[in-house]
Amino acid sequence: MSNIGIYDRITRVAIAFGLMYWAMTPTGPTLLAGYAGVFLLATAIIGWCPWYSSFGANTKKQ
Repeated sequence: MSNIGIYDRITRVAIAFGLMYWAMTPTGPTLLAGYAGVFLLATAIIGWCPWYSSFGANTKKQ
């Protein structure tokens, strides 16, 4: 049921930590960046992305 490949997962984790860090800075954009970071981190950990499923995308090698 997984639809996220290893390189996609690594990229998502890196971007997620960057967004969550940015959201915690005083000049950061409220909570929107934090929520986006949490979403990306959760999908990387789970290995399944609902948006990929809705569009039929799959970055995991078969």
